[in-house]
Amino acid sequence: MRTPQDPYPSKLYVETTTRCNLRCSMCVKQTKGSRIPELDMQMEIFEKLKPAFPHIDTLILNGVGEPLLARKLVAMIERARNLMKLDAVISFQTNGMLLTFELAKKLVGAGLDRICISVDMVDESGVFHGGEDIGHITHAFEYLRRASEIMGRKVSIGVEFVLMRDNAASLPYSLQWAAEQGAEFALVTHILPYGDTMAGQELFNPNTEKSLAEYERWLTEAKERELNLEKYFQVLWNVKNTENDMKLVNFVNEHVKVALSKGIPMHLSYLMQWTTEEKRTEQAWLATIFEKARKVAEKYKMDLTLPPITAAYERKCDFVEQGVAHITPTGDIHPCYFLWHEYSCFMDGDIKKVTPRTFGNVLDSSILEIWNSEEYQDFRTQVLKYEYPYCTNCSVVPCVDVTGHNDPFEMDCYGTPVPCGHCLWCMGGIRCLL
Repeated sequence: MRTPQDPYPSKLYVETTTRCNLRCSMCVKQTKGSRIPELDMQMEIFEKLKPAFPHIDTLILNGVGEPLLARKLVAMIERARNLMKLDAVISFQTNGMLLTFELAKKLVGAGLDRICISVDMVDESGVFHGGEDIGHITHAFEYLRRASEIMGRKVSIGVEFVLMRDNAASLPYSLQWAAEQGAEFALVTHILPYGDTMAGQELFNPNTEKSLAEYERWLTEAKERELNLEKYFQVLWNVKNTENDMKLVNFVNEHVKVALSKGIPMHLSYLMQWTTEEKRTEQAWLATIFEKARKVAEKYKMDLTLPPITAAYERKCDFVEQGVAHITPTGDIHPCYFLWHEYSCFMDGDIKKVTPRTFGNVLDSSILEIWNSEEYQDFRTQVLKYEYPYCTNCSVVPCVDVTGHNDPFEMDCYGTPVPCGHCLWCMGGIRCLL
């Protein structure tokens, strides 16, 4: 793991464009609270990243837009390739629809090492991304394979799959299809709903695995004592309770205190929701799909990254741990994908307004000066302490500290100045190309 004091970033996420040729319903750009202007990065700004290029291991040339629309994409790859280490990787993610054979040759010749094609579902009726039929992207795989052969440079091809209730069952078949097209790796991620209309598609269990294990233990003990935990909220505020009702209230309250003393967060209503027979069946169904996906990946020797089904107790910020810096088309530097733009998402039954966290602009200061600034180092230090609350596993979520309804985030209820306690990336649910 990188330290906050490391003098150089190891990975740069460079947003070459915010424009896109699709209008996917689950995309942040299509949401009501999105404030993302349509821009292309100019070479003048890309050149300002030059001091970091000799030191980084990975350059990822995409953000919320479609990189193949970036007018200077090939020139950027060529410029970076000449400045980066021989074993450093240049990559980007794309819907693949705009790729031609001529462009594939230019990209490979310029120094592209890895490309990830977004495919959200493949079944007998076609290939889809964001609800769009993109069946003709089979040509993209072919163009990349042929370009690699002609240019004499190996390019690793992969796919990304955004997991939703409507497409989850197609995952094993989608991976098989991708492998047969030449995909060597696959990245699967849960969806981050950007509005309430997409919330019903989410399959990620927000309770941490420790919280669930603790609650399962309670259920067993309560059953032995002939107590029904599901009735807890029904009797909690009653003026008059039976003796058995009081036993239930005392049982839960005492067990909550013990769990919290052990550092285990307990959101009782969420735990009850996610341990119903219906939810247990759904989670078992998803686990079966994941197992089938693993077998497909093993058969085709595909490098498969699957997200957890339930939230991780041991939180992890891949962006800060791996020394990532994110640069927008205008040259602003941000710490992670979550805090890259101004937008709204839907978490814990409410709209959450996200305010970007910017540490400087490369037109005003050197990228290395910004990276090593006291403010940016302090931010990375705070993130890696992992001392923020488990917001989604808190009984008062969503609170104004994290939703941003009144004002932009300043600190959480622990007094921590980083908004990572309410981040699906940190909980393991959302994965990005890294």
